Amino acid sequence: MVHRTTSYILIHYLYLNMTKTMLRSLNDKEIKIKPLRNYEENQFWIIETESPLQAGITVFLDLQFDGSLTRAIVGFYKSSYVNSITNLTRYMVSSKFEPVSARRAFPCFDEPNIKANFTVHLVHKNEYIALSNMPDENTAPWSEDNSLMKTDFKVSVKMSTYLVCFIVCDFDHLENTTKHGVKVRTYATPDRVNQTKFALDIAVHTMELYQDLFGVPYPLPKQDMIGIPNFVSGAMEHWGLITYREVNMLYDPNEASSANLQRVAVVIAHEISHQWFGNIVTMDWWDDLWLNEGFASFIEYIGADSFRPSWDMMEQFTTEDALPVMTTDSKVSSHPIIVNVQNPNQINEVFDSISYSKGSSVIRMLESVMGRERFFEGVGKYLKGFEWSNAKTDDLWAKLGNVEPNLTVKAMMDTWTRQMGFPYINITITSTGSKTTVKAVQKRFLADINTIYDENESDYRYRWYVFLDYVTSDGHSGNVWMNREDEKTFDVPANLTNGWIKFNVNQTGFYRVLYPDNIWKSIANQLEMNPSIMRDVEKSGLINDAFNLARGGYLSYDLALGLTRFLNKERGHLPWESAYSVLSYITHMFELGGDYSNMRIYILRKVKPVMDAIGWQDTGNHLQKLMRSNIIELACRLGDQHCLRNATEKFRNWIEHGASVPPNLRSLVYNYGIQGSDSEEDWNFMWDKYTRETVPQEQIKLLYGLSRTRSVWLLRRYLEYAKDESKVKAQDFFNVITYISRNPIGRSLAWDWVRSNWEYLVQR
Repeated sequence: MVHRTTSYILIHYLYLNMTKTMLRSLNDKEIKIKPLRNYEENQFWIIETESPLQAGITVFLDLQFDGSLTRAIVGFYKSSYVNSITNLTRYMVSSKFEPVSARRAFPCFDEPNIKANFTVHLVHKNEYIALSNMPDENTAPWSEDNSLMKTDFKVSVKMSTYLVCFIVCDFDHLENTTKHGVKVRTYATPDRVNQTKFALDIAVHTMELYQDLFGVPYPLPKQDMIGIPNFVSGAMEHWGLITYREVNMLYDPNEASSANLQRVAVVIAHEISHQWFGNIVTMDWWDDLWLNEGFASFIEYIGADSFRPSWDMMEQFTTEDALPVMTTDSKVSSHPIIVNVQNPNQINEVFDSISYSKGSSVIRMLESVMGRERFFEGVGKYLKGFEWSNAKTDDLWAKLGNVEPNLTVKAMMDTWTRQMGFPYINITITSTGSKTTVKAVQKRFLADINTIYDENESDYRYRWYVFLDYVTSDGHSGNVWMNREDEKTFDVPANLTNGWIKFNVNQTGFYRVLYPDNIWKSIANQLEMNPSIMRDVEKSGLINDAFNLARGGYLSYDLALGLTRFLNKERGHLPWESAYSVLSYITHMFELGGDYSNMRIYILRKVKPVMDAIGWQDTGNHLQKLMRSNIIELACRLGDQHCLRNATEKFRNWIEHGASVPPNLRSLVYNYGIQGSDSEEDWNFMWDKYTRETVPQEQIKLLYGLSRTRSVWLLRRYLEYAKDESKVKAQDFFNVITYISRNPIGRSLAWDWVRSNWEYLVQR
């Protein structure tokens, strides 16, 4: 239907040959059109009518076109894999349309707020199966010799073009059904389908969990998930047919590490949540992408935490998402969560850590302020209010504000979503008698304190609504609001002359805290005496704050390092995860130049007692296994001879005697084993293992290990191997270049190679 009188119809298309364009009225009368033309920048096929189309009439647009399966792994493309059982090369076609690649497969209104019902028919060879968003209705011969079949699918629910999916393959599947009656299938290549059992289990669990949590039923009769051997993204939430890079869906408990297991769980929980956030309710335009990705990146932790409570996923959010994205958002080159985008290049650029990790961090912060029950009451109203349609950020704030009238949700959250960056809170205290007067001053945190910026470039002048909660050494707790105020003074009912105060309880706030020197020292002293005085998430946040404040010039490194004195007694994963991150940065800086013998000695004094206590046996619970990997990696990186000997011994036993290396130690053994070897035979052995490996996570470990050789000529060979898609999958090409650039020996080599091959890289 024509909503406004116009003479133009703009259809998206890209790399298609348009052979026929006809416009007809409701009574089948042809509507005359002017000569057709295209607009390359925005990828439009422009249809101009000789007479204006009047508002309220219905017209039919008939388009005929043809195109080719692309070489790039976006749009509708062809790829291949080798079946490790039969050793045969098998071909498949699959699609990946988000954000703006549906137009590569068929002409369409390729915008998220123009939804439609899609009818899909796929013609394929008889030894293949066809999959799409909806269940198939019928498969029948399409050629006289029955070599070709046509599969017809049920008409889809109303959805955006980027969610449409077509796949033709020879995969097998596992199957289960949710308590709500939805059939769930996990597809993979026949030689790997047994690696989808874990994915099937968590998919069923999270689908049941989310339907109950949101109060909105999953509307399709089936949910397929498929591991694609060559896939450009981590995963894609096509409605009813979620596609994954194999490494993010397949899991072999005998071969993959605890980190691999957690990654699979989180990615699947993320994609399943998109079936509500993104599919049932879609952002109106790409400037609100964060409504899709920020929500899914938060909900994934709830899903994974429910599936494996012992993993402490809600606390891991801090080290996995919130703290890392602060590094990005502390630069003047950052951007607001909500950002104006217009053309395809701008749309692609907004798929970054700001939309995902900062988006999820501010949602988590709001959930903490509102409380989970009230927050999800509002979320349920949002999903029901915009079901089958599109929403903007203000629509979400309105629904949440309705259930929490005492909180000005929009005013608060606009400061976090419509300006880049975040604050640090500078604390000063004065203790007298039984109370302490606290003065809190908020300022924008930047990676370098001397960075010059214009605060008037933001409508909010880089001031935020900050929920400032705290706990003290003697057990007092409380909170105050900083409503875009420069400073706030308040009393705490505790004398902190010899005690401490910790702000940002549970690290749910998206800000840093700069304490007075005496508070840093008091916290450091108390932790050194008894690391258990604080929860792991609090210690993790303090370490990250201190070192990033020091890195930016806000705090002395002496005070930051003082906060690490307790680490030799620490046995928790989260504090060591933060310590690993900040100490690795310091080590890297010294690698670029400088004498850090004293620093190296100090860090090893903290690391070695923990390494000796936890040992090299791949034992313990999930979090202990994650911590062990960090501890051993840090010790080896610092050149601890005992650590390097252990890694080398396991490497040689693996190569010479076929001894198995525990999954959680493989990356360490491969990396430091090949780094300590100057043998081409060792490198070739690893390469041969990679070419024959059937476990996706193991393939990635081997690819990275190969990049750690100190032989420049082997790195040059590796770069050439990466260009050959018969040797390295297209999806892994840029990863190999990145891996080599992380090797101090390969850094300049990779940079020279990139400059020499720039035109080739642009075409990839």
